[in-house]
Amino acid sequence: MASTLQRSLLKGIVWETISLIVTFFAVYLVYGDLELSLRFSIGLSAVKILIFFAHERIWKMIKWGKY
Repeated sequence: MASTLQRSLLKGIVWETISLIVTFFAVYLVYGDLELSLRFSIGLSAVKILIFFAHERIWKMIKWGKY
């Protein structure tokens, strides 16, 4: 079964939403600053979504381990 571009993008967004929440609370627990926690979490998640999307597309091209 092939993955579409939209599927790869949606997987990245869903995963990063979970990651954003975890990161937000971790930064808040360390620094106690809501604004800092939100800014850091959103910035990091945006970068990680792009990296995850590229990772998915590259792995889609690799034939190793597929039947």
